[in-house]
Amino acid sequence: MSTFSPSQLYPKKIDLTNCDKEPIHIIGNIQKRGFLLTCSFEERKLLRYSQNIVDLFSIGVDAIFNEPIEFLFETHNIDIHAILNKLETKDVVYQEVHINKAPITLITHKNATEYIIELEPNSIALNPFEYQLQLSEIATKINTEKNISEKCNSAARLIKQYLGYDRVMIYQFDADWNGSIIAESKEEHLESWLGLHYPSTDIPQQARKLFLKQGVRIIDDVNEISTPIITNTKNIDLPPLDLSKSELRAVSPIHIEYLQNMKVGATLTAAIVFNDTLWGLIACHHYSQKFINFYQRLSCKFLAQIFSTSLQLDSKNNVLDQIQKSSITRSVLIDQITREKDIVLGLSRFDITLNDLTHSTGAAICIDNDITLIGTCPEIEQIRDLINFISEQTTENFYQTNSISRAFETAKAYKNIASGVLCQFISKAKKDALIWFKPEVIQNVDWAGNPEKAVSIDEDVHLSPRKSFEKWSIEQEGISEPWTDNEIAAVKSLNKSISDIIIEKYNEVKELNARLKMAYDELESFSYSVSHDLRAPLRGIDGFAHIIKEEYFDSLDDFGKNSVKTIIDSVEKMNTLIDDILEYSGLGKKPVEYRHFSLIKLTKDLLVDLENIYPNVQVEIQEAMPDLKGDKTITTLLIKNLLENAMKYSSKKEKPLVNIGHLKDTIYYIKDNGIGFDMKHQKTIFGVFNRLVNDEYSGSGIGLAIAKRVVDKHKGKIWVESKLNEGTTFYFNLKSHE
Repeated sequence: MSTFSPSQLYPKKIDLTNCDKEPIHIIGNIQKRGFLLTCSFEERKLLRYSQNIVDLFSIGVDAIFNEPIEFLFETHNIDIHAILNKLETKDVVYQEVHINKAPITLITHKNATEYIIELEPNSIALNPFEYQLQLSEIATKINTEKNISEKCNSAARLIKQYLGYDRVMIYQFDADWNGSIIAESKEEHLESWLGLHYPSTDIPQQARKLFLKQGVRIIDDVNEISTPIITNTKNIDLPPLDLSKSELRAVSPIHIEYLQNMKVGATLTAAIVFNDTLWGLIACHHYSQKFINFYQRLSCKFLAQIFSTSLQLDSKNNVLDQIQKSSITRSVLIDQITREKDIVLGLSRFDITLNDLTHSTGAAICIDNDITLIGTCPEIEQIRDLINFISEQTTENFYQTNSISRAFETAKAYKNIASGVLCQFISKAKKDALIWFKPEVIQNVDWAGNPEKAVSIDEDVHLSPRKSFEKWSIEQEGISEPWTDNEIAAVKSLNKSISDIIIEKYNEVKELNARLKMAYDELESFSYSVSHDLRAPLRGIDGFAHIIKEEYFDSLDDFGKNSVKTIIDSVEKMNTLIDDILEYSGLGKKPVEYRHFSLIKLTKDLLVDLENIYPNVQVEIQEAMPDLKGDKTITTLLIKNLLENAMKYSSKKEKPLVNIGHLKDTIYYIKDNGIGFDMKHQKTIFGVFNRLVNDEYSGSGIGLAIAKRVVDKHKGKIWVESKLNEGTTFYFNLKSHE
């Protein structure tokens, strides 16, 4: 009868150009050492069989296609239905049977469409007691090793002794799925492969996925010809047979050629799994044929699981130690930030700094476009450019790489101190960020053959795996030590803590703003009272004091005359104080209306009145000063108060002089040669009612507070430089935009 093989659906051409997409799980062949049958779920009729099945059952299988499968097994006293029924509660069922008096290991599992029955002759006799004892000793020895390196070396040595392969290796994957040999046990005459690296193409992604499903995989004869799986034309609508969990699945022709190029005759490979991820492989090579029966493979799978668990436990203990250290460091940093109420100071000014949170050699803090450096870092402008680049590269608040120069060409200039970059944005919109740096680690990496020539091309232009596995050394530049999961977790935890502090601070500021608004409303009410309630009695006091002075002054004694003068002077001072308070409080409600105006003309207009008060003070105005851009009405208050302040406190000098001028970058100044003051008072001088002199000089103590409020309204800056008895200079600038 005609037959159809699922292998016909396998790509006709498999070579190095498409091997990463090779569907090896539906390869349609099995290894020659065993036999395979499949049957339907409901009627359990034979659907497919391996071509060599006739050699096992000595029967023409064509005659029973689509017949109940028990016809093959009942003559050998095998209750196949009872075995298949166990698959309702188990993933795999295996049982020792005899067919034609030969010992056979029967292994069954199911896929989405059918039951799969594999039959593997078992010619290896094992002593159960010795077998279990040896297995237990190996597991115990692996678990008692102190660290990961010792565990790997011990596992390679013990598994070689247990299974008898010529070479046993522990193969670890990196983040890019390149592999390296980190432990090895071998026959003495073999060349060592310890430390060699292999490109990710040697074990493509679909093969790695199957290792996760199957756990252990053997090839007992690399050079054998595989056996096809047959189905008949009546079942041509069946999907390709999924052999992902098959013990007998045949081998990719590309992988066979790869092993032949390595002169390998047989292999066993077991998966080392961390958290459902393939961490590495236990890779066993033999240089001739070698068969390991199903029970030995189960034991190897068990040992691989023991080894994986032991490695994972050690790794987690190391991580827990690092987490504890990072947690202590983070706690100290947060305490410092909270105590100082300043992120930059808290992270940079104490014995424990931001740089201590990771294994970095330098760190930078960028807040409000100001950058603070800790340790060995690139230049500030280089860091600024780097932050801009990272901000454009990701939509996330986090970025990390151990080779920044590969992505950012400019970073090659400082790769020796910052090849590794870890960036955590506090505010991505403002580009506020914390950044850590790791230096370049130049190292020679030994590859098994040239990784850039993973293929060979023969005379017929046939692509095949590389034939040379001789050590090939490549110097790696621009790469740092990788950022560990613990470092990344510590950085993210710190950012979360800082965010909590910022939120708490925001809530405090929000509450303070509410209180300030209430105080401001009360100040407005007070100002209204001052203008309406206090003015009237003051006018009465002033009026009656002047009447007494005009009508009765000559009849008063000296005390009475001085008392009248004191009343009149006090009323005048009170009126001035009320005017200043109203002026100060009124600034809060007035919006800023920007326009250009001449500072020279404004100053000259103010001097018309001020020169009458301080006639002996010389005022010099710099020529060709640029126009100011701001609100002219309230800026007049700024200039008036600064100018009057300068003239007042220099008026008693022998040659009083006031200079008004302009520096670069829209900075203006008013300078005097007056009495000056101690700079320790510079933070309080702009406060309301803060005066540094006695009553020798008149004033309400509000003038400089008004000046600062005008500058603040323009979102500008005002500051002072002074020296006692040598004069004072006030500087200010106003933002030129609305």
